[in-house]
Amino acid sequence: MTQNNKDIHAITNKVKGIARKIITPIEVKNVFTGKMVQTKGIWDTGATGSVVTKSTALALGLTFFGKRKVRGVHGVKEVNEYFVNITLDNKNITLNTRVTECDELSEDNTIGVLIGMNIITMGDFAITNLEGDTAMSFRIPSMQRIDYVKDMQK
Repeated sequence: MTQNNKDIHAITNKVKGIARKIITPIEVKNVFTGKMVQTKGIWDTGATGSVVTKSTALALGLTFFGKRKVRGVHGVKEVNEYFVNITLDNKNITLNTRVTECDELSEDNTIGVLIGMNIITMGDFAITNLEGDTAMSFRIPSMQRIDYVKDMQK
């Protein structure tokens, strides 16, 4: 099956130096009211699901539809669960997803969303550090398997 380029969307985020965290601009939208918040998202391959902060949920006027037990580095906690739209910084990738609520992700509340594996596994995700600069790239849908071992054998 050939993929039409109109159906392929990608973002790339470049950082001078080696990045210790991947942070990109995003928009989060309350699917019921249409209210939108621009914030930053931190990408976390160690998180199975995506998360919004309490302050982001409050700013969006989100109403939880349930509770979910989540396990984090500080143990198990029961938290609110919401349904939102997340638009990545190029405005071409908008995803409907469930998110849970967490405490703040940054001291200054500039990071309102944690992007977890429920979003990352929808496409291809790569981080490179060529010449000491970090680049993160994400594409939907998945189109290629990266295998560095196989590439080295060629």
